[in-house]
Amino acid sequence: MSEIYKKSRGSVYLTIRSRDLINQSQNGNGNRGRFVLFESIEAEPDEVLGVKLASGTFPNSWYNLSDTNKNNLLTFVENGTTYNTQIPNGNYNITELMEKVKSVMETANGGAVQYTFTYDEVNNQVRIISNSQFITTMRFSLPNSPRRMLGFTSKDINFNSFSPLLSDRAVDITDTQNSIYVRLPNLSNQKVIESSTGKYSNIIAHIPILFSRNAFFTYEPSNPFEMELTQRQINAIDINITYQNEEIDVDFNRADWEINLVVDFHIKPKPKKKYITLHNDIINKYDAYKQKQADQLKLIDELKTIKNRVKLNNGI
Repeated sequence: MSEIYKKSRGSVYLTIRSRDLINQSQNGNGNRGRFVLFESIEAEPDEVLGVKLASGTFPNSWYNLSDTNKNNLLTFVENGTTYNTQIPNGNYNITELMEKVKSVMETANGGAVQYTFTYDEVNNQVRIISNSQFITTMRFSLPNSPRRMLGFTSKDINFNSFSPLLSDRAVDITDTQNSIYVRLPNLSNQKVIESSTGKYSNIIAHIPILFSRNAFFTYEPSNPFEMELTQRQINAIDINITYQNEEIDVDFNRADWEINLVVDFHIKPKPKKKYITLHNDIINKYDAYKQKQADQLKLIDELKTIKNRVKLNNGI
């Protein structure tokens, strides 16, 4: 919040565990819940409320490839035959993902064509080659594919035993989901704008994912962002944890997380009234012009007086 808002009284510290919330998650994935306050938090008429995420602990228990993340479908074409496949949900590293994609493709075609996947760690690229002279087309132009995880842009690409396929972008095993966003959907504000929509957002914190899968990580900002609320009263707090795209939930697979919120009370700054009108502004400018003219005339008279004295003293 702006520095012109002065803190008026003590803070309210809220310690929230996901297991204690009223569950609002779809399929029970654990990313949404409601915390109902025993007693409302209410600001005085001359106050505004501010809320910030002081700290949090989260499990890296979600899958980086899943139907929830919309990146588990793979379509490829072999010698005119189209195969629509689905990769099992999971939290893969690049080696595991290549092995799984190879298995899925060779299972779909009955082993008619075999594939070799290799990963170049120095250049962060995947290389794919088949054992057939016939063309295989990877339909990476279709939605919900793991193309970014394998290092490919959105287009269809052909290859065979004579012409291998090489990543045309960096491999990103996170599929760009390398941070999570804590949102408070029922608390209104007009201070946070999200780049994906350009509209006011309910994000209270953006948290980078620092540690590997199946580990807990903590968030303890030294200077947490404080969101000014437009409402004066809080009866309940809805919490939603998503990726940057608000429509994609973080599926914690029912693992528990904890956050600590701080609600502060701030005095509203008193607005300063300005009484200057266009009419008064014109009058003031005219008066300044008249004063400037008078000063110039006075200076001219003084110069004439000095000149006459000089002539008199010189006897001219």
